[in-house]
Amino acid sequence: MNKSIKLIIALGVIMMAATSCKTKQKIAEIPAGANVEATAPKTVVTQPSVTQTQTPAPSEANEPEVTRNENFSLANGETNSDAMNYKYHVVVGSFKSQSNAQGLQKTLNSEGNKAVIVVNEQGMFRVLIASFNDYKQAHVRIKDLSARFPDAWVLVKK
Repeated sequence: MNKSIKLIIALGVIMMAATSCKTKQKIAEIPAGANVEATAPKTVVTQPSVTQTQTPAPSEANEPEVTRNENFSLANGETNSDAMNYKYHVVVGSFKSQSNAQGLQKTLNSEGNKAVIVVNEQGMFRVLIASFNDYKQAHVRIKDLSARFPDAWVLVKK
């Protein structure tokens, strides 16, 4: 009797283990006469069609100014106030932490730029890489930086 109980328990454990490993997915059945070879999915690359249109150069176009207006001032520790003499500022970084802004500023300055950190009324630290009195110059600089800083934008002091 003792052997039969152990045998029944062992069979129960084996059946539970065997049924718990089964997949929940339905398996597609292939008809008996089908001769289908399994292959990996193929990726098809298509070239997008390019339509060329002639557009005027940025200096010729009357593009609307796309800017953000904010009140801001030099961040604590900033000594380069030259940027404050200009209207348009190219922003390449915006941080909640001044130390993060300083890290980007240090990198930019080591590359020969004169980056400046300003802080707005909400406490966001903006890293300015260049400042201009002409919007078109700022826009051209953004295009030059687009590969490295695709989210660069123009800031104007309120």
